[in-house]
Amino acid sequence: MKNLIPQFVASRHLFALTMRRQLLSRQTLACVALSALCALIVLAWSRHADPTSKKLAEQVLVPTFVAFLMPIFAICYGASGIGGEREDQTLIYLLISPLPRSLTYFVKGVASLSLVGGWTAGTLFVLCTLAGKPGEELFRLFLPAALLGALAYACLFLLLGAVFRHGTIISLVYWFFLEVLFGNLPGIIKRVSVAFYVRCMVYDAAGDMNLGPLGRVAREMFLPVSGSTAMITLCTATICLLIAGMILFDLREYRDAS
Repeated sequence: MKNLIPQFVASRHLFALTMRRQLLSRQTLACVALSALCALIVLAWSRHADPTSKKLAEQVLVPTFVAFLMPIFAICYGASGIGGEREDQTLIYLLISPLPRSLTYFVKGVASLSLVGGWTAGTLFVLCTLAGKPGEELFRLFLPAALLGALAYACLFLLLGAVFRHGTIISLVYWFFLEVLFGNLPGIIKRVSVAFYVRCMVYDAAGDMNLGPLGRVAREMFLPVSGSTAMITLCTATICLLIAGMILFDLREYRDAS
């Protein structure tokens, strides 16, 4: 019990420090700029004749928010959770701290997940509000899938940042090439991508709208899973990736930490 109190206090300070450093960084400027760009896209779309919730989802939210903005939030704050410490050559201070390495990784991870979740929910709310009446219903439908997808992405990119140098670049390469490539391949191979399960949750929740991929061929090739299966998969992936990162961070030797 005597050791738990100092560890709790140290963890709280590490969490607050991580949140402050992440917020006051160039990653936040990138998130603000990209969110503003997407907001302008939504405003331009809302001027079209006969705007509907289905059109908003298919033409704006899925291609811009789900496929682009949400992963970018995760890369900005997830990959820099540990990777940013390596790039700034401050990782050595984490390694020599009295906190266990696994706990350090967990606290940094929770801070990154909090920022990613906050940006995802806040930006989705703003975009849906700007869209007017069509966006009111979509916010409720998109929020669970967006949050789970963002957290899964964040845990993945946090792990990549802890394992590899230049974790942000590697995360961008993974998302831009592998996620996009796998997500557009026919058959079940697309099920290794996070975006696939996010879309399955959205399409399942919006079943009354007949929401789905654009085009008959795209719908036939999508082969979705149920919304509950997608939710369980994303939750499981998030937990497993976080645990894997804690184990690897605890075992790995960082000879380039300083």
